Amino acid sequence: MGNSFSYAILLAWPLVSLLFYRNLPIIPATFWTIVGGYLVLPVKVAIDAPLIPPLNKESLSAVAAFIGCVYVKKRKISFIPKIGIERWLVVILLLSPLITVFNNREPIGIIAGLTAHDALSAVINQYLILLPFIIGLQLIKTYDDQLMLFKLLVMAGVIYSVFILFEIRMSPQLHTWVYGFFPHSFSQQVRFGGFRAVVFMGHGLLIAIFVALVLGAATLLWKEKIKTFHCFPSVIVIYFFVLLFLCKTVGAFLLGVFLLFSIAWMPVFIMKCSALFLIFVVLFYPVLLIFDLFPHQGLIDIAENFDVNRGESLAFRFFHEERLLEHVKEKIFFGWGWWDRNRLSDSITDGYWIIILGQYGIVGFGATFGLVILGVWRGMMVSRFIDYERQKRLLMSHALIIAIVMIDQLPNASMASWLWFLSGALLGRANSIVRIKYR
Repeated sequence: MGNSFSYAILLAWPLVSLLFYRNLPIIPATFWTIVGGYLVLPVKVAIDAPLIPPLNKESLSAVAAFIGCVYVKKRKISFIPKIGIERWLVVILLLSPLITVFNNREPIGIIAGLTAHDALSAVINQYLILLPFIIGLQLIKTYDDQLMLFKLLVMAGVIYSVFILFEIRMSPQLHTWVYGFFPHSFSQQVRFGGFRAVVFMGHGLLIAIFVALVLGAATLLWKEKIKTFHCFPSVIVIYFFVLLFLCKTVGAFLLGVFLLFSIAWMPVFIMKCSALFLIFVVLFYPVLLIFDLFPHQGLIDIAENFDVNRGESLAFRFFHEERLLEHVKEKIFFGWGWWDRNRLSDSITDGYWIIILGQYGIVGFGATFGLVILGVWRGMMVSRFIDYERQKRLLMSHALIIAIVMIDQLPNASMASWLWFLSGALLGRANSIVRIKYR
């Protein structure tokens, strides 16, 4: 999919990243390579080379960032984490596809069984997904590094908001104008008598969660009295609050408001408790569904009281999740693999959690979600070692943002390269605090 221009832009991105690394410090260069690539490169366009998975905007940006860090900035980045639980979780994620392929050699209808080539491709693909996490883990170490990350995120949000506002007013057209095609269903971007922006992310839901997380970062900068583009921090917060409202996505709006309230006014201890609660919800959500203990109908009733269409949408999601879970139970440990083997013929897979559970089973789900949640957990644990309130609030704000990211993976599949990078950065900062404490 895509025209020659979209492929040319994709191929040119490593050269653009080289300019970043030649002219910027390593953290801004890496941020603009990984996050910038996600924000501006085309959706559903990939370079399909032999023997390896197609390189799309996320994987190509990650590879470019790794090359820039190691060969331009001469920063040593290990291929996998050297120590800790994260090392073994990464190893599990790289090896589990081999078992998944071994357990799925039989065809399903017209879908062929998995082969040795699929195993090799899956291992490489897993590594490319994890690469932004691995880079963030080894790059972000100090309070200043972490604060810079928040500043860059708000800067990216301010710049990108121009395109978001344009599409909210004029309808999502930029991807079509620039790259020659629309990446998703246009009808899904029509909400509440207006439009949701898509820009170059692929869906209005992805735009909305991006704005929600930028709102959280902007709130932290407001607390720290740090300006962005010489604007008063309070003005930036209000601006992103309004922008999030205009994104017309109820779930992301509620998550963004929660971040705003928590980072602005909650004591650090309550922020820690909130993050803990959220990660437990994420981890135990599949368990509650498997044992039919989750209050589906209660949530549907609440959604219907707000908006009938949203209630119907939620009921639709729950219905398909229950059907897919029954399918998952047949290969509960290592999953069904890919090529749509994890799906039913008429099923809808919206949530990232059910996609990972269906493809890689409980082992893959536990390692994938555990790797991200480990950063939240370790950040909470090491916060007691920090003497300065500003540093402690920044760490817990980062942990709360990542916890919100994981909550969003229950109804949606928004776990992209830039969020893996932010997750790795949180764990990297937490690990650095531990090393300083026991040095």
